[in-house]
Amino acid sequence: MNRAVVGLVVAVVALAAGAAKPPSDAVVLFDGTQKSFDANWTDMKGRKAKWKLVDGAIEATRGTGDIRTRREFGDVQLHVEWQVPAKLPPYDMNSGNSGVFMMGLYEVQIFESHETDPADMKHPFYADGQAASIYGQNPPLVNPTRRRGEWQTYDIVFYRPVFDGAKCVRPGSVTVFLNGVLVQDGWPLEGPTGHIRRTRQTKPPSDKGPVKLQQHLCPVRFRNVWIRELTETRRRAR
Repeated sequence: MNRAVVGLVVAVVALAAGAAKPPSDAVVLFDGTQKSFDANWTDMKGRKAKWKLVDGAIEATRGTGDIRTRREFGDVQLHVEWQVPAKLPPYDMNSGNSGVFMMGLYEVQIFESHETDPADMKHPFYADGQAASIYGQNPPLVNPTRRRGEWQTYDIVFYRPVFDGAKCVRPGSVTVFLNGVLVQDGWPLEGPTGHIRRTRQTKPPSDKGPVKLQQHLCPVRFRNVWIRELTETRRRAR
């Protein structure tokens, strides 16, 4: 585990216990208010986002599309809490389906994965599509998801790819804590994530990109979203 992640372990355990207050150096992306949502998020075309505000959370309203942050980020720690509906249809490809995209390219999957018995599913799900997977690339180390209707917590440590000209000299990496449990330990990204396809790492359009939240035919909710930018000094110390 890299040094930046070791330094986060105590904080993540506290967050999982319910002390999820943003640290002093965090940028708060959503604090439960409409003002905060409008100030920090747009639809994918830069227009006012149409997700609903419900009980201090934003809901991925069907038909409104994905949303993205107004600001763009590179190396970060991202905290986001999410909830799939307590009542869902029988398991299918849209059971709690959503995702968190770093730089708009690299997805940490959201899904209803507490009980994923293939015998109960219309379409048995694939391992690298369950909650906390790096979508289409790597399943989580363990499955600590809570029951549907309960709030789940992601703490994601993301390092962007580093290039020397056209050559990738260091792939991006993602570390994920789900409900305080380490489930992705510095996974080296193969490339942008995608559905039923593997990609090589190509140079991103810039050194920064937006955080994107996916609307995927299920009213997943999000709350308490904040982000910390990680400096180049921390990158060199890894």
